[in-house]
Amino acid sequence: MFKVFIVDDEYFAREGMKKTIDWDSLGCKVCGEASNGIEAIEYSKKLKPDIIITDINMPGISGLDMAFKVREFLPDSKFIIITGYDEFQYAKEAIKLKAVDFILKPIDEDELIEAIKRATKELNKLSLNRALEQEKLLLDAMRGRFSDKESMLEDLREAKIDLNTIRIISIENDSYNERMEEDSMDRSYIQTKGIRELIYKYFNHKCYAVDCHLYRVAIVLEDNEDEDSLKETLKNFTKEINDVLNITVTLGVSNKKPLRNIKESYSESKEAINHKLYLGKNKIIYFESILKSDSHVTLDFTKEKREMNLLIKAKDRRKIQDKLKAIFTRFKIYKSEEDFIRGVSIEIILEAFSVLKTYNTYRKSEDLEESNIYKYAAKLNTLDELYDFVYSYLIKVVNILRERDATAEETGIEKAVEFINHHYKEDISLKDVASYAYLSESYLSRKMKKVLGIGFSEYITRLRMEKAIELLREPNTKVAKVALEVGYQDYRYFSQSFKKYTGYSPSEFMSAKP
Repeated sequence: MFKVFIVDDEYFAREGMKKTIDWDSLGCKVCGEASNGIEAIEYSKKLKPDIIITDINMPGISGLDMAFKVREFLPDSKFIIITGYDEFQYAKEAIKLKAVDFILKPIDEDELIEAIKRATKELNKLSLNRALEQEKLLLDAMRGRFSDKESMLEDLREAKIDLNTIRIISIENDSYNERMEEDSMDRSYIQTKGIRELIYKYFNHKCYAVDCHLYRVAIVLEDNEDEDSLKETLKNFTKEINDVLNITVTLGVSNKKPLRNIKESYSESKEAINHKLYLGKNKIIYFESILKSDSHVTLDFTKEKREMNLLIKAKDRRKIQDKLKAIFTRFKIYKSEEDFIRGVSIEIILEAFSVLKTYNTYRKSEDLEESNIYKYAAKLNTLDELYDFVYSYLIKVVNILRERDATAEETGIEKAVEFINHHYKEDISLKDVASYAYLSESYLSRKMKKVLGIGFSEYITRLRMEKAIELLREPNTKVAKVALEVGYQDYRYFSQSFKKYTGYSPSEFMSAKP
């Protein structure tokens, strides 16, 4: 509501304007009145009206002189000038004053209403422009884009940003990453608008809402509340967001700091909100409550990834689950960086896919596309979500491998494959395997290609090469010894086969290994 102040030496003129105009419908309220210019100046200093309706001819100083003096300390107030004289000089002075309108007595009510509407329109435009300017300046300050703190404080003061001791509260829309669909921009905009409206409802004293991202709004708050009052306010605020907008938000709350340290305050609020990775969504996270470690531990999951690969090949769901829980427990204990956790999670999934490709069981589908794995992972915000995401993919891989085994069993070649897996290092032939499994050579050859995707010789070569890769990764390995262990009597033939399979000679592979 805009505040209107009426100045006229005639009592009935003032009463007429107060009682005949529907101020509420115009978004205004009468905050006071004065019968002369001197009173008007004093009251204006206290009441700070947005619109001043004043008669020109009054005892003491004229309405115009009063208006020029008030303009010195209320430069944004709008003036509507009323006079009983149609004199050019008055109109000329009103133009200098940049008055909204110059109305002759007797007052036409419709004219006055139109003048008030123009004044409120100008005030709304001014308010919007100022709010946008203030928000931009605050965002630049929060991001440290000023050359020094003194120039920053001067620019903020000039923009009428009246803050001293501040606290920044970052508000992140928890549902943003869950729906990166075509309409997400529109929905996020509507939700952000709703959040901003609730900010000004709950923090109606000195505060500024700043859009930092499509999914994050920050409150720059003049913090005069005690800790308990703030916590209660934030609790009610987040509850109403959930009730009204049907979304949850996570809040990161900085410590109190002077305005000059606004960048540090914003960094604290962001660091607090990033801990939803461990604490979960729909939380109010205070920076001061975050346990901080003085040292950063670099974790290596090479061994765990190799063990996970073996468990997938073994199709052991329970041990896969246990191993994955152990990995994620280490993430939590050492407070690993979010990007590092996502990276390891994706690597585990891609390693599992490599098992499928090894057995020629990889199925081309949208959810198994590597690019989509990255896209899906980017939507997740908590450790629990990432754990469920990785585990679900590992189980998909295990199920595909089990289906392959079931098919093999149905076709009667399971026994043959088992024999090959145990004797691939020996000089065995298709005839040897067929005889062991009580199958004809032609049937075995045909079914192996159908079930495994490759023929007998290729399957044995793959088993030998995969084992060779594993052995060559060991320290102080001798190539000749590896060749013998995987069934090659001829060292040179082994080297040729290895290079054909991997693209590297055994010695090149050993020098390139991590």
